[in-house]
Amino acid sequence: MPKLLFGKRKSIFFEFTRNKLVHFFLIFGFLFLSNNLWSLPTYKETKSLYHPSDIQVFDRTGELIQRYRIRNDYRSEEWTEYERLPKFLIDSVVHAEDKRFFEHKGVDSNALVSSFFGNLTGSALRGGSTITMQLVSLLDPELKSTASKRKTFFQKLKQIQRAVELEETWTKEEIFTAYINLIYFRGELKGITSASKGLFRKSPESLTPNETYLLAALIRSPQSSIEKVIKRVCLLKKERDGTSDCDSISGLVRESLFRNLDYPQYPSFVPLFTKTILDFSNEKMNLKENEYNSQWNSSLSINFQRKVEEILKRNVKTLADKNVKDGAVIVIDNRTGQVLVYVPNIGNESSVSKLDLIRSKRQVGSTLKPFVYAENFEENKLTPDSILSDSPVGIPVYQGIYRPLNYDKSYKGNVTVRESLGSSLNIPAIRALSFLDINEFILVLEKLGITGLRYPEFYGPSLALGTADISLLELTNAYRTLANGGMYSEITFNRSEEPIHLRRVFSPKSSYLVSEILADREARSLGFGWDNFLSTSYYTSVKTGTSQDMRDNWCIGYSEIFTVGVWVGNPTGAPMLDVSGITGAAPVWRETMDLFHESLGSKLKKPEEEISSDSISKSISSKESRTEKTRSTKILTPVNGSIFALDPDIPLGRQKILFTFGYYDISYSYYLNDEKIGTAGGPYLWEPKKGEYRLQVKDRDGKVLSLSLFEVR
Repeated sequence: MPKLLFGKRKSIFFEFTRNKLVHFFLIFGFLFLSNNLWSLPTYKETKSLYHPSDIQVFDRTGELIQRYRIRNDYRSEEWTEYERLPKFLIDSVVHAEDKRFFEHKGVDSNALVSSFFGNLTGSALRGGSTITMQLVSLLDPELKSTASKRKTFFQKLKQIQRAVELEETWTKEEIFTAYINLIYFRGELKGITSASKGLFRKSPESLTPNETYLLAALIRSPQSSIEKVIKRVCLLKKERDGTSDCDSISGLVRESLFRNLDYPQYPSFVPLFTKTILDFSNEKMNLKENEYNSQWNSSLSINFQRKVEEILKRNVKTLADKNVKDGAVIVIDNRTGQVLVYVPNIGNESSVSKLDLIRSKRQVGSTLKPFVYAENFEENKLTPDSILSDSPVGIPVYQGIYRPLNYDKSYKGNVTVRESLGSSLNIPAIRALSFLDINEFILVLEKLGITGLRYPEFYGPSLALGTADISLLELTNAYRTLANGGMYSEITFNRSEEPIHLRRVFSPKSSYLVSEILADREARSLGFGWDNFLSTSYYTSVKTGTSQDMRDNWCIGYSEIFTVGVWVGNPTGAPMLDVSGITGAAPVWRETMDLFHESLGSKLKKPEEEISSDSISKSISSKESRTEKTRSTKILTPVNGSIFALDPDIPLGRQKILFTFGYYDISYSYYLNDEKIGTAGGPYLWEPKKGEYRLQVKDRDGKVLSLSLFEVR
């Protein structure tokens, strides 16, 4: 009986002491700390200041295509709302950290007094911290403690005061949500989603009860040893479930904590495209890591991106025996400047899969010739019918005498400007450049967005032949200027609706003249023949180029709606073997352009015609859904009824007939006179023989998709 009476008196004394101490803490805090009141953030403000370690990139249809890490000091995912958290996760964390969380008003007086008396004997103060008190410590820099330095008595008072304030304005759900998103669980894993994916490779919604016990056990001391964590998890499970089952717990803990916490990012379809977005944003706005938008609605079409990737890989493989190892493709919407496709290399099969070959600068060969002639048209020094001499010439330069040659080492005599540009003759282009002030011409190139050019004397007359180093990105956008009637605007990687930073470089008339020549098959025939990959059934203007020693191969061209740029070659700069623009980059360009024009027409508008914004694809996403229904399942070449004649002056092995189809698919096949000759996954070059032929394209089930009859004489 006396013992029971003593216990009752002790309980009364403890309750009295607890209440007095709590009131003392609060009164002391308000009296002595009121001169430094904390600016209390709202839940919305706290959430807006949260920065994931990765940004998310979405394509133009809203599909997530890339996660890209920009913060190296921690790893975190997007903010996870309370509704997404499993109930047993909430219960586990509350049980482990703050059993009376949903009952108290920011301070648990029982835990606080126990902690206070424990502190007198050397125990840590943190044992009395509620979830709310821990949260204010995360939000207020003044209250943060480190492993080597614990909170002072005055910091603890501030923490209590501010926890009470927070409880008055935030709901319990908001407090718990902010807490579970801001705490560290293990290593660099910050927030519940990153911890769940890092430790278990799953989202929080899929967590099991045992996994939530492990997460809850890590909160108090994230870097504890494996054995200590196992003991905590076993104890927590026993308290919650009534059983310990430490063997299975031990296996779970060891497997989870030994796992590589730097979990792979998914999806990761366009990492180099994302890097380009960040670089351009940083260049224009000088953004810091925590100033980037966590989500980017990009201009890219992942549907077309995947198809162009396949086109590039397949064509590069066919050139392997020509020592061609890699390539790159970019597609830009003419009006808006939006980048629709960005293929920086051939992917995992590339020896430089982490190198962006779209932004690498290389000699561009003949692809600068259109700008030489455009400026001559602009200055009224030449017209398409002007005569230029394609004959041997020696030009004095400071190294000696420069004697340019044409690609085929031949001379054509007197030719028109139309023929010179269309057939890419070198000597007339150098003569055309000589009519210009080379200093002014370099300024023209800079107005076209081409940067990093050297002083004029460095290039001399060879500038007309593309000895300058330019990236595929810059060169393709320069061609887009011609497509837009001489009006330059910057490219954009976002889904902005209007072009930015407009400036006129060429007049509409000069641009039209160049575009019309680059679309003229007859003008092109002098150098390339009539039948080649540059000739489309719809309007396109296109130019190829090959750098010195056959190190770089280019094909840049545009339709009414799109500009497509292609480079193929070797990242090391090793020369290719007998590869020209027609046989190297042009097939990729042609297939890509055909892909975008499966259900779209194209025409060249004269300068006096008003260019309507409706001529631009307002939404590639709507076109994508339309394309599946309007695929052109038609043999494009040879046209039905064609008659071909073998040329006796050309060896039989060098003569070919090009088979092309409106929609390539590796499941389709070419059949010639009922004999399968190859897959219709791309164009097909056939060695002709005299006779009458029936060309068919069939699907995998043998259904005839298209038929073309032709004759070879």
